[in-house]
Amino acid sequence: MIKVQFWGVRGSIPTPGRETIRYGGDTTCIEIRTGNELIILDAGSGLRRLGLDLLSHTKDQPIKGHIFITHTHWDHIQGFPFFTPAFIQENLFIIHGPHYDDKYLHQILAGQMATEYFPIPIDFMSAHLDFIGLSEEKIKIGKATVSSIHVNHPGIALGYRVDYQDKAVVFTGDHEPYHFFHADPIEQLEVNGEILSAETTDIERFTEKLDQKLVDFAQDADLLIFDTAYTYDQYQNGKKGWGHSYPEYAVKIAAQANAKALALTHHDPTDTDDCVEAKVAHTLQHIQQQGLNMECFAAKVGEVINLD
Repeated sequence: MIKVQFWGVRGSIPTPGRETIRYGGDTTCIEIRTGNELIILDAGSGLRRLGLDLLSHTKDQPIKGHIFITHTHWDHIQGFPFFTPAFIQENLFIIHGPHYDDKYLHQILAGQMATEYFPIPIDFMSAHLDFIGLSEEKIKIGKATVSSIHVNHPGIALGYRVDYQDKAVVFTGDHEPYHFFHADPIEQLEVNGEILSAETTDIERFTEKLDQKLVDFAQDADLLIFDTAYTYDQYQNGKKGWGHSYPEYAVKIAAQANAKALALTHHDPTDTDDCVEAKVAHTLQHIQQQGLNMECFAAKVGEVINLD
């Protein structure tokens, strides 16, 4: 069984308040349990509450886990300095994520804890912390496999897939349809031995191949967690190039991948709970119009999903 719990589902900046109380205002953080293994996707502000929850259930036993960072934009790492288990000596966390050409993952996470921004430096974190740079690869964690893929977002960003026994969870991270192409780091694509380049290949063919690569990555997922920060109209009217997607594109990828359930996430900070629910209703209507058999819902802080 894979257990998935959402601790942060918001994008860009935390948005507490009465209008976001149902779905939550913390930024991205997802807890995944595969047997006895703890896998955490992203370290947004939701990581703070996850850390407190872990401490409340450990009964003085060391906490061991893997944290996978999709990318190092602030809303995906801002919870890390407030992750209390990282300050306890017996604990162990292996932190995976993309390196940049001029900075390693450790330097980036330490940078937000520099004196100019935060009163406590990363050196005060007395847990054992290992930092591992990722590209597109597979990592074994116990009996689970975590795979990574480059997605379309300014800078270097990854999506993740967790396979355990016969179940799979896929998280796109922050991702924009490939028609607005962020070249770094997806400058070339190999398909059946053929090298396609954004500069030399027809853009329609190039984006189609990239979509197919994402579809293959998400194939037969039991749960596909997809960035749908905007509506289609919002995306077309001022949000192109901002690195995020909309429900119609998410449904397209989910349908082609034969995903069983689609979770909409990275709710925009301007979206109230009512806006999120309207987006879900619109997406369900779109799914019905397409003649698809697919569960769809909005990710909600505190929600637990057991894939068994």
